Order: sequence, then structure tokens, then C-alpha cells
Amino acid sequence: MRVISINSSKDLDKIVPNTNLVLGLFDGVHIGHYQLISASRYMSKGLLSLITFDRSLKSNDQEILLSLKDKIDVFTKIGVDNIYIFKCSNEFKEMSYRKFMSDVLERFKPNKIFCGPDFKFGYRAQGDIYSLKSYFNNVIVLNYVNNYDGTKISSSIIKKYIRNGNIEDANRFLGYNYYVKGIVIKGKQIGHELGYPTINLKLTDNYVMPSDGVYISKVIFNNKAYPSMTNIGNNPTISDSKKVSIETYILNFDEDLYNEEVSIVFYKRLRDEIKFNNLDELKEELSKNKDEVAKYFEMYYNRWYETKSLNKKDI
Repeated sequence: MRVISINSSKDLDKIVPNTNLVLGLFDGVHIGHYQLISASRYMSKGLLSLITFDRSLKSNDQEILLSLKDKIDVFTKIGVDNIYIFKCSNEFKEMSYRKFMSDVLERFKPNKIFCGPDFKFGYRAQGDIYSLKSYFNNVIVLNYVNNYDGTKISSSIIKKYIRNGNIEDANRFLGYNYYVKGIVIKGKQIGHELGYPTINLKLTDNYVMPSDGVYISKVIFNNKAYPSMTNIGNNPTISDSKKVSIETYILNFDEDLYNEEVSIVFYKRLRDEIKFNNLDELKEELSKNKDEVAKYFEMYYNRWYETKSLNKKDI
């Protein structure tokens, strides 16, 4: 597997010709994306190359569902041979769809071109599957699973679910549990005083943030998983700050994670973030939330999380 960065048209000489192509942004690599790439792999004889961009070409939405590194990991596991990452630069943003076909896609001398029915490309997304079919005679449009219970599966809808705190539907559409990655930093240590020490996270990328509230979550560190509850918000009971933070209490855990990278996996929203009258009320509610988290993992995961090493499907 090779990952090739295309930062400008000067890098187009890196292209390896005579390959099969699968095209898309694949933001989040949701279940439709996964099915599309898997089918492309199955239908390809010889090399399969994937073309994507490092960010959305839509300037009004730069929040991501999955980091570029994690997307590459998924592409590799499916069996893609070459991954071409086009930089979301002005040059490519302003390139017409005709020029993209003649100056970029044509260089691949593709045996087959695979894409989904909604694939758009070129300046202001003016190119589509009909543009491709008018230029190339080997375009295969794969009608992958693109709805769930009558609702269209798309990255934008998944992002909306997450922003609204509807994690369970987002996870169903993704085909895995939504997660963010970050570095553990020092906080105000208030959790320690309450008896619920938390890790504070500085995100490593511009992830879509769930709405303020308390979530059943899981912390992944050193390839092991730990049940947890995560608060997103500004802690109104103990702070006047308007700054939103991510704080996670890990059940039955006392290791020092400062400066370590961890993943926070989201399962379910428990409640809104509430301003309590006093700290005693807050601690009472935290105790209830902790019990809910423990029951959730005991019910659905049979306590495997305490010892099991993980692979991708567990995340």
C-alpha cells in the first residue's frame, strides 16, 4: 500500500497509470462508503487506487468525522493499493470538473472508475456521474446502501446527529461508534475534589463536537478500553467560563495519563449539562450517572472491556 500526497499539479507525475479508481471524499467512511470501497475492491482485477481530498471542498464545513490517518487505516484494511490524497488547495478548489477529468483522472489511464450515485467534483461541485460517463466509457456507479429506516445516509446527516447529541443514530449510520482523539492535559482538578477525577482532552483534529451534556463513553489507551462517562460543556455548577471542555471520568482507573494520546468513544447521551444548586446535588447526580455507565457496559459488553485487547470492530 502506498499513500501519495498531491499538493499541486506539479505532483501529478507521481500518478501510477493503468489502475482501477474509486472516487470520493469518504468523510467518516460510513457504512455506505465502506460498502462502496469494498465492492470496488471485489470488482477490480489488478491495482485499486483511491482518490480523496484531505478536507472537504466545501468551505462552510471543515469539521471532520474521522482523521485522515484513521481514514487511511480503514482504506488499507479494505485492500486499497494506492491512496492519493489531494490537498484541499485553491488550485484544486477552483479546478473545473472538465480540467479535473482531462488533467488528473486521464493521467491514471483507469481500467475502471467506481463512485457512488451522489459523487460530485470540480469547481462548485459542477461535475457529477453524468460528466464522468460522458468522458470515460468505463464508469461504474455503485448504488450502495444509502438509507437507514428510510433516512438517507450521508456525512452531513451524521454530523447533524452528533451535534444534536443523537449519538446512537450517528453510530448506526457510521457502522462504528463515533470517537475523537486528543492529548490529555491538566485541568482545574475540581473533579478530584468531588471524588470524580477526570481527564481533560485537547483534541488533535477539528472533530465534530457532540452537544453539551453527559455521555456514556469509553476511553481507549494503549489498545485497551475502559468504561467512562464524558461531560461536554462549561461546568456551570462550578464555573462561569463560557469555554467548552471535554472531561472524562474513567471508572476504576487511577493511572496518570497526562500528555498521552487517548480516544474517547461515544455510545449514548445520558442527560443535558445541568447547573445544580450546590456541589452535593452535583455529586449525587454523578453517582447516578456512574451507575448507569456501569450497568450499560455490563449489559451490552459483559465486562470484556477490563482485559480484552482491541481490534477495529471493537472501536
